[in-house]
Amino acid sequence: MLDSRLQITLLQKSPPRFGQLITWLLLATGMILACWPFEMRVGARQGPVTVFSWLPAEVLASAWIFYLFRGLLIAGSVLWLLQRLLPWSCWMTVLGFTGVWAMHVENTYNAAHIFHVANNLLVIQALWVTFEVGEIRASLKAGSYWQTPLYPRWVFLAGVAYIGIFHSAAGLTKLLYSGPAWASGTSLQLWTYLWGHPWAPSTHLILSSRTFTACLQAATLVIESAAVLAIIPRLRMPIGVLLLGFYAGVLLTFDYGFHFNALFTALYLLPFERWLNRERVSGE
Repeated sequence: MLDSRLQITLLQKSPPRFGQLITWLLLATGMILACWPFEMRVGARQGPVTVFSWLPAEVLASAWIFYLFRGLLIAGSVLWLLQRLLPWSCWMTVLGFTGVWAMHVENTYNAAHIFHVANNLLVIQALWVTFEVGEIRASLKAGSYWQTPLYPRWVFLAGVAYIGIFHSAAGLTKLLYSGPAWASGTSLQLWTYLWGHPWAPSTHLILSSRTFTACLQAATLVIESAAVLAIIPRLRMPIGVLLLGFYAGVLLTFDYGFHFNALFTALYLLPFERWLNRERVSGE
């Protein structure tokens, strides 16, 4: 009975308003990535870091391969935006996005996880279009795309689960490698002293009190580690609010590019999907 109810919930469909919004924002993120200035650095690689690490070093250091992935990303994004060559344009975009970011990571000594969330959400969106491509094409031809139930519940829940796993992995990794001592306050004060915005009020608060800073780090560990519980409907919004509070503090204090992570965390964990559909999905 439980499996049957779960299957019904996962396969339940709604109009594609939320799914299309996510797609548009991911494509915009992809265009930003395609235009992002990267510097190719010279030096020995220490080990595999991306899905393309198996390629020869000469290929990974090739500017031509970089531009090939960029072209693939731009072409795929434009075609997907125009809803042409579905679902092939979706996978062109995924390959181009993954390739551009991988090439950057393979050719630098310090890469922040600022495009990983968008990259994996793009895969989920491509899977949606691939599995529903027949109905999507039919609705586009009939001019009824926005009114036709095309967005399965599993697509949305897969995005929620991924965002939860992404953040929980960050928190649990800190505990695994540093233990609870990570939240001593010392490391955050050092980072803030070296790289914090001197004009930010949060910078002054962090540097002025070790106790306050330790509390911030302890809260970060708890919030990140528990993020996977966002898959539970009643916990989704509270976890979303707490994670957005974390991002607000980081973006106020540091020059980190976590804007995309914060944007998609807000869209999936706050009730935007429900607001857009103006209906409550059963089981939620």
